[in-house]
Amino acid sequence: MDELTLEEYFAPERMMDPRNLGALQPTRISAARSFLRTMSTERWSIRCDSLKLDSSGNGSARYTVSTPRGALTFVAWLREPSAENRTGRIIGTSWDMLGSLIDGIATDEQVRVTEEELPKLYEGRAPSGTLIWMRSNQSVRMFRQVRDSLAAGNQPDAVALKRVGYLMRNTGLDGNGTFGSTPFAALPEDHPLGVSYHAQMLSAYLMRELSVDVVEELARIDAPETAVRLAPAVKQLIGVGNGSALGLVMFVYNRPFLINAYINTYVDALKHVLTAPISAGDPRFEQLEKLLERTIRYRTLEDTQYRVFTGSYELASDLRRVRAVIRTARRGTLPTQGDETLLAAAHRAVRRKISPEALNSLHTLLLELAPEYCDRLAATRLRFDEFLSLDPRTPVSAVRQAATTTFAWTLSIPLNDEHYRDRVWYQSRAAEEPRSGPGEEVPEAHEVVPDYPTDVRTLLEAIEGLPEETPIGATIAAHPHLEHTTRLVLSLRDHPYAVPHADPHDIDFVPVWLVRLMNAFVHGLDRTEDYLNRAVLGLIYEGAPYRDELESADATSWWWTYHPAPSTPVPATDPDAAKHDPALTPGGKPATLTPKQTVILPPPHPAEDRVTVKYREMRLAAGRAMQALNIPAGSWQGSRDFFLTAVLSDPTVIGSFGQVLAKLLDAEGSAPSWKKPVHSFEGQTLVVDCKGQSLLAVGHVVLNLIAGTATREGIPVRLSGVSEDAAAGGLELGSARYGIALDRHPSTAGELNFTATLGNGEANLPAKYQEALDRLMRDGVEVAAQDWWSVYYPSNAGLYPDTPLSRQHTGTVKDVYVPGQRLTRLFEADELESFSDPDRDTDVVVAAAV
Repeated sequence: MDELTLEEYFAPERMMDPRNLGALQPTRISAARSFLRTMSTERWSIRCDSLKLDSSGNGSARYTVSTPRGALTFVAWLREPSAENRTGRIIGTSWDMLGSLIDGIATDEQVRVTEEELPKLYEGRAPSGTLIWMRSNQSVRMFRQVRDSLAAGNQPDAVALKRVGYLMRNTGLDGNGTFGSTPFAALPEDHPLGVSYHAQMLSAYLMRELSVDVVEELARIDAPETAVRLAPAVKQLIGVGNGSALGLVMFVYNRPFLINAYINTYVDALKHVLTAPISAGDPRFEQLEKLLERTIRYRTLEDTQYRVFTGSYELASDLRRVRAVIRTARRGTLPTQGDETLLAAAHRAVRRKISPEALNSLHTLLLELAPEYCDRLAATRLRFDEFLSLDPRTPVSAVRQAATTTFAWTLSIPLNDEHYRDRVWYQSRAAEEPRSGPGEEVPEAHEVVPDYPTDVRTLLEAIEGLPEETPIGATIAAHPHLEHTTRLVLSLRDHPYAVPHADPHDIDFVPVWLVRLMNAFVHGLDRTEDYLNRAVLGLIYEGAPYRDELESADATSWWWTYHPAPSTPVPATDPDAAKHDPALTPGGKPATLTPKQTVILPPPHPAEDRVTVKYREMRLAAGRAMQALNIPAGSWQGSRDFFLTAVLSDPTVIGSFGQVLAKLLDAEGSAPSWKKPVHSFEGQTLVVDCKGQSLLAVGHVVLNLIAGTATREGIPVRLSGVSEDAAAGGLELGSARYGIALDRHPSTAGELNFTATLGNGEANLPAKYQEALDRLMRDGVEVAAQDWWSVYYPSNAGLYPDTPLSRQHTGTVKDVYVPGQRLTRLFEADELESFSDPDRDTDVVVAAAV
């Protein structure tokens, strides 16, 4: 018998197990569902202002989205599908649609600049007001079949269309400060897209609208006399395709506040529903039964082939078992314990007897019993600050407390043998593609995922025996690789659902659990099919209302509703179909995928060119640059943040950093070893030997020392063997963040002198830092274009070179492995051969470039 209370059952050690995380289902707080509900409730309208295409599919489109809180513009450029570098992976450079979501009614100048810059992607610059840059590809064979059928006056093969599930597949939604776009944190509180992921979900919704508009327009162009539109029942089968892999695992581990916000909201909403008074015969039982019946039918009839995840038939069987218990509770004959409600008793009765997916499906349906409460909770909880903070003055007792409570799981989790704990998570110079594999196969790859089990234990060892009130600053200065772990432990001590309780560096770690966590639970995708334990394919907005249905749509009835494929004639096979297949060259051979190698040498720019750079893109580039300078894992994050602090003080730091990178990086992107600063005291003076390095590379260590040792009386600080590189202001502003006044004194070459005084009677010192940060988040910073690109391009040296073995560390191994090559230790050859590709977009078969 399950004797656990609800508090115990929803405890972090249960919720954050990766098997459970991968079983979490879409709910009304998931982005796709909550956004569509917002559109429907607020009666948004979407108008196609223009759609201009030629018979090959080249052209443009523009849409206006009208909301009670302002308008938005979607502009898109379409082109004939091409075989060259066509893939759903990030390394692809062939896109059938490039689009942009712009805040407000876009001006002609905004549209002109977007058309010019968008094809450059990360090397482009978005005009002011840009929220999202997006790209997608057609499911070409399905798209062609639908186009030809409509042109002939017929509906397409609905069974085939339902199997594929989309006409257009998302291959990228980027924004939030990249390429000069508007950071979401800078959006006003009442912005129509202010809730987490709503900008991306509107973009996906518009992709779906565009895909239908384009296929119908091309059919009309082909045969204006006979062409028909998609029938509503057929059109309803179309969603937006989406594929994700290892990048989402990196996302989960590097966005802990977001993960905590979603799961904490989910848990609190469930507790509310399960503890709310409910008596036998309550109408909510009938509502729940109807939802269960709808879901059972959906799971029984949908034909997605799951591998790691629980299959649909088993899921339906488990939900039938749940339904019987709910009916018992409705009659009032289900035994309860103590003061638990009938719903809580039903939950207790089934939760150990059904699959995790079935239990979380029940959770999804339970949230529908308290819609207003859940929506209020999500509206407040899903707007959150994601800044990690570390005050070097924090006593070691607080660090120890956090490490042994919130992060106690890191001390008890079983760990594999060291030989099997060598998985590294890194990015490739092939278009920054996220990859993961054994470290021995990618020597010198830079780690981007924290090693919690190892580093928390090492941190506790480092502070063992220190007096309780000792500031942590000196300890992490002596052990720079522990700085980021310390920052995480302290920042997340009150966020128990922030980090999966797993070892992602274990070779046996199953990435697909966390990929599905993001795709299904956070984003709200359905039919999330797994592949190779590391990739997930899914559909966005399958069955959702279209723009002409929003006014009367029921935002709660479109999901988990089975839509049968209507009976339609199966089109005859086109003997010339190959000529429409972008996977084949004119000679009929598969196209070759040749990843674009990211360059590290900045191209020249005119001296008068200026660019406005945003916080997030500076943070990304600075992080890679610090890795290129060989600053250790766990420490490069601190150097990145110090660079940003220095920029807050003086934007010319960007140009200085470019000069540092030009001096230290050779043509292959290699740099000298980084040296840890060493400190000592000469009387009352803190002396820090920076080993002849740039302050930009060691400033984070120096700042920890200053903040950890400053006194109210003031202490002298002398830095020796240091190149200032315009970064001294970063020390001053960074110290102010912790309430420390850092006064600079005259210095000789290679030396910097200060006095560090705690408090100094200025209560507004931390406000100076916050005001500067808010300004940067809101406005970005304008600098000479050459200065920015002289940081951006060399920072790519922090990415790992593309190699045949590294390519096997991607999410889709089979499209890159060539028989006879050395095979990554992640797979056995016969195991790899046995995997069948579930890709619903069966349009592209490419041969990997060797």
